[in-house]
Amino acid sequence: MNLLPGEGRLDQLLEAEITTMSMQEARSLSVRDMMDLGQRPETLAALLNEELPVRYARRISMLEALPEWQGKDSIRHVREMYIKSFKELRFCSAEGMSESGLRLTLAKIKRRHTRTNLLVQSFKEYLQQEQLTETQINDWLDQFFKLRISTNLLISQFLEIANDASQGSEADASFDPYQSFISTKCDPLKIAEHAANVIQDLCHEWYGSAPKIIVTDAGAVPFTFVPRYMFYILSELLKNAVRATVEQHSFTGCSEMVPITLVVCTGRGVTSVRISDTGGGIPVDRLPRVWSYLYTTAQPQDVPITRESVDAPTRLRHVEMSMQPGHSLLDQDEDTSQEHRILLRSPLAGLGCGLPLSRLYAEYLGGRLKLQTLPRYGTDVFVYLNSVGNCVSAAARSVPSTNWAPTTLAEDSMWWPSGSRTAEHGIM
Repeated sequence: MNLLPGEGRLDQLLEAEITTMSMQEARSLSVRDMMDLGQRPETLAALLNEELPVRYARRISMLEALPEWQGKDSIRHVREMYIKSFKELRFCSAEGMSESGLRLTLAKIKRRHTRTNLLVQSFKEYLQQEQLTETQINDWLDQFFKLRISTNLLISQFLEIANDASQGSEADASFDPYQSFISTKCDPLKIAEHAANVIQDLCHEWYGSAPKIIVTDAGAVPFTFVPRYMFYILSELLKNAVRATVEQHSFTGCSEMVPITLVVCTGRGVTSVRISDTGGGIPVDRLPRVWSYLYTTAQPQDVPITRESVDAPTRLRHVEMSMQPGHSLLDQDEDTSQEHRILLRSPLAGLGCGLPLSRLYAEYLGGRLKLQTLPRYGTDVFVYLNSVGNCVSAAARSVPSTNWAPTTLAEDSMWWPSGSRTAEHGIM
């Protein structure tokens, strides 16, 4: 006898669960907590079963609180993706799925979320239609992406540990700048050199020439960090530097481009990086906007960018391989052809997300990103990354509740449209 409710009734029950869980607080976890939990895969699996549905429900609620979200394709798509993942996780919990079953489910969810359409395009429409201000948009995206970073790190930690356990061997100790879990042997110098090589190749492919990137070791030592996060930060900053340098060189007509310098050092538990260019700097009146998701000095890209091509640089490995003898950037396969075409059209700039997301990744793990510029000359960017393990994640410190909104929106009814989960509960 089938005791399961009908599909329509089941959807109603899950929707009710989303509403209830969206009102719960996400658990505050330090990176040290994640590392300690990683020693016990079964404990981490139990935590994920309990915590991920809450985090996904909160993000669904955030999306539904946006004005007229039903008419925004990318927002609607992201919401449907989170609802699908929420349902799969709840079924895992209800069925008492094994650790291996949870591993397969989370791997599928992680792949799905990697290809989420970038939300920024819909927020550009909000700004154009004067439904939200640029400050409100940046605050919302900061909070949303913080949640995404923390959740992805949790999933990556579990998948790495579970895979090691299933294989019955230690993790491959070879250098891999695309590792998305916490590594106690994150090598900042190797990551910097790898980022420099990849971005130089991309610049050559895009512009036909590229400035030399000189990487200097001023005492860098391996530290505890997430290699993929560091690679993303450095690659985004270098993309800005090479583009500005090439364009400034074209403007001035100098015979040679001045090299970009990248210095890496470590001191008192902090790994520091300085990237210096002579790409013309940033006008003083534009400085307040450089951290906005909606601002770029490059030609904007009007292509359907996915999250993977923006803040998940695993495809740079594919592009790097394509640049080897016997390969071409035009080589494609069924899995990466769309990503490939997108990266070809916008490899260096034009998305407006590089600086704010880089700062978010750094701050999430207790670091900082600072920018100094000399207008009409060049720019220095300083990155300070703490050896993780003793800091509470930024997302845990500032996870938005279901009534989250920037202070300026606290009494603005447009932020809480009729029918949203929070409006239904009278939360303001």
